[in-house]
Amino acid sequence: MALEAVYPPDDAVDHDRRNDRDDPRAVVRGGVGVFQGVPQATLIGGALDNTGLPGSIQQVFCVGPATPVPDWAAYIASVNSIPTACADGTSGTPFANTAPSVTLFDRSYAAPRSVRSNLQWNGAVLNNRFNTSFEGVLSVNQRQPSFVDLNFNGVRQFVLPGEANRPVYVSPASIVASTGSIGGTDGRVSPLFSHVTALRSDLTSQSRQFTVRLSPVGFNTHFAWSLAYVLSDVRQQARGFTSASGDPRDVEQSRSTFDSRHQITYSFVYNAFDWVRMTWFGNLRSGTPFTPQVAGDINGDGYSNDRAFIFDAARSTDPAAAAIHSLITNGSSEARRCLVSQLGQIARRNSCEGPWTSTASLSFAFNPLKVRLPQRAQLSFAVSNPLGAADLLLHGENNLRGWGQLAIPDQTLLYVRGFDPVALSYKYDVNQRFGATNAAFSAIRAPVTLTAMLRVDIGPSRERQLLTQQLDRGRTQPGQKASETILKITHGSGDIPNPMTSILQQADTLHLSGRQADSLATLNRWYSIKRDSIWNPVSTYLAALPDHYDQGEAYAHYRRAREASVDLLLPLVPKVRGVLTAAQLRLLPDYIRAYLDTQYLASIRSGTMGVGGNASLFPSPPGGGQQTFIMR
Repeated sequence: MALEAVYPPDDAVDHDRRNDRDDPRAVVRGGVGVFQGVPQATLIGGALDNTGLPGSIQQVFCVGPATPVPDWAAYIASVNSIPTACADGTSGTPFANTAPSVTLFDRSYAAPRSVRSNLQWNGAVLNNRFNTSFEGVLSVNQRQPSFVDLNFNGVRQFVLPGEANRPVYVSPASIVASTGSIGGTDGRVSPLFSHVTALRSDLTSQSRQFTVRLSPVGFNTHFAWSLAYVLSDVRQQARGFTSASGDPRDVEQSRSTFDSRHQITYSFVYNAFDWVRMTWFGNLRSGTPFTPQVAGDINGDGYSNDRAFIFDAARSTDPAAAAIHSLITNGSSEARRCLVSQLGQIARRNSCEGPWTSTASLSFAFNPLKVRLPQRAQLSFAVSNPLGAADLLLHGENNLRGWGQLAIPDQTLLYVRGFDPVALSYKYDVNQRFGATNAAFSAIRAPVTLTAMLRVDIGPSRERQLLTQQLDRGRTQPGQKASETILKITHGSGDIPNPMTSILQQADTLHLSGRQADSLATLNRWYSIKRDSIWNPVSTYLAALPDHYDQGEAYAHYRRAREASVDLLLPLVPKVRGVLTAAQLRLLPDYIRAYLDTQYLASIRSGTMGVGGNASLFPSPPGGGQQTFIMR
């Protein structure tokens, strides 16, 4: 029987216009939920280690004249030579402190909790060419952790006039003039303890996030991609004990340390000549905030938490002002933007922002049928941080540009070098690398690794299991034997759906013209007759099997019939696609479109071994799901 597909006539343009519109199957969903966290185990460990009792962790804190002269050679020779007291042997000066620290949980401490709501729209856009998702998320995060030092007395001793009257909570006599170091006993409520850290959960944060996702409509075994953009805004409360400009007990709200305002996530999958599937996942994100810091404690609260004062060369004669002006002139663009906007002020918390960063991963999966592997096996290679590999290959290990690495800016702006008790001012060195992200100076690196993996599906295929389970009923298992008719209905297609039948069932939705429907019906009838001629003898054979039959031989009959059915369908696929317009093809669900792809049909010709459960049979929802891409 000769076949000739009838293609859409010229007047099918009207049908195409009706179909060339956005898919009406858009979905709007949303919800509100309360999410409960759990306390971190490390917090409990800190409380167990720091009880303030003799058996807890003890420390010796010595600065200035109370510091013993180190003898490193003696320390290496014997741990017993390591000092257990300050130079004067006592703790009676503000520069010597042997009091233990205490960590405790506030009575009202509770695990963090988040009240979160979202609203999402999924659907097809741009004439049904792309699946799109728009989602907004609002989260109010309660019971956020913080701490308060209960042994901090909070009595202001003096201010630093050259730093916007920054308060200092120890007397000038407790500051070592030559180094600017502060003794550990002044500013305490009780000299019997050092820090008394009360863990609390009384702060809040709010996060707002808007996400747009885009991917092409349809199943494609040649090329697939996806793109997502996230705009976020995260604000959080924080106490001065973690970032201080004044009283460390004060609470202020600012941008979150982990707030990356813009994020772009993308993926590309390419099937090269049906031999190897290359998958690239990438992420671009704007920099995270950071705060200009002072290396050391200058306000006397006992913590290295002080924000730097940004000296202005136009209004200050402090030597640090000229050095900051040089940093603004010659430093990074991130440092320049941050410092210029805050001249003459104590830096605001998280007022600076690091540069954009990019990360990626790359994988190669070989078609087992082309590399002479069993279908149930898959050989793949994964490259973590391929951007770092490109950086190494192009620039050499001595000239790395930091591709694929985390950009962690240097937050230290000022180093304390002394204290003037008369002028009540600190002496600083300015870090000319402030804000720099040179990977050569970072201890945190993302390595380049190559991973080879051979995955093998163990056990019988899904098709063999289903066939055997049905054939065993009434033979080796309780139940009634399946008749020839039942077997033909159940397995008479080789578990390969007939795409032409499915398309004809959706004739109204697709607005098929009369000639299109006739062409598809002609193709469908020819395929059905030929397929029945293949499966009728197989169904007869399976129904007549004795109680004790050869499962392998029974499945071999099934498999040969399945392969013959796919071989019939393969030359029809281009004809079916030619009957439909581009707009009509875009309206087809993925589970139908998959069986109009010759590469996919060839990959499952003998079964779905190695296909990972044949995920393509579960199409993604319009606008919101991820693209399914399978190559075997």
